[in-house]
Amino acid sequence: MNQLSRYSFFVCALVLTAGAFFYYPKWQQPNTEATISWDVAGYYLYLPAIFIYDDLKTLSFGEAMLDKYHSAPELSAFPHPSGNRVIKYSGGQALQYLPWFLCGHLGARMLGYPADGFSLPYQFALSMGSLLVAMLGLWFLRKVLLRFYSDRTVAVTLLLVALGTNYLEYTAFHGALTHNWLFTLYAILLYASIRFYEKPSYFLAAVIGVLVGWAALTRPTDIIAAIIPLAWGIGSWAEVAGRLVVVTDCYRLV
Repeated sequence: MNQLSRYSFFVCALVLTAGAFFYYPKWQQPNTEATISWDVAGYYLYLPAIFIYDDLKTLSFGEAMLDKYHSAPELSAFPHPSGNRVIKYSGGQALQYLPWFLCGHLGARMLGYPADGFSLPYQFALSMGSLLVAMLGLWFLRKVLLRFYSDRTVAVTLLLVALGTNYLEYTAFHGALTHNWLFTLYAILLYASIRFYEKPSYFLAAVIGVLVGWAALTRPTDIIAAIIPLAWGIGSWAEVAGRLVVVTDCYRLV
């Protein structure tokens, strides 16, 4: 059942993987072309600051890392009158990076690379994590679409999205940017919202809350994601009123 869209998914996954490994292996690139560079380096900054240097306040290691790896023209942190620095990005993306950072840290120690947060194992781990997250998002997109469209339509749609839009750019080549990770959060949020209205549960409500909160913490403007579970399935003004009653009742229970 639904084999065509399954094959389509695997074709997309194969192309993304081939692009990442053979066309432009970003973890092997130097300076500002590396995986952890520019904005990614800013989102990521929390992790070495907390887990390696124990210096989230002054980020005094930052300048040395910039001189060594040339990942960006300047550190993604604002000076504070106290003498400390404030990272310009919120911490949600760093939280998403955390498992891959830990893999990179372990790899650096085991393989003899500098365990400084920016050497090759960290670059590779974050690239692989980004690629897996991209595939997870595409898989959940498939699950959502199959609820509304035929298997053939979904198969074509997956190919068009993955290979005919900038999805390819933001997964295979620049997957560590927020675009890829937020795509996956939204795909899972859509699926969780559908399941919640089919069979409400505290577990699904908690999953939805975590997903919306995580999206907002990753990029604050994405608090707009809350509209998806709140407005899912509404087709008339009468249903808006009914949904407000449901939301109010839920709030009272909490």
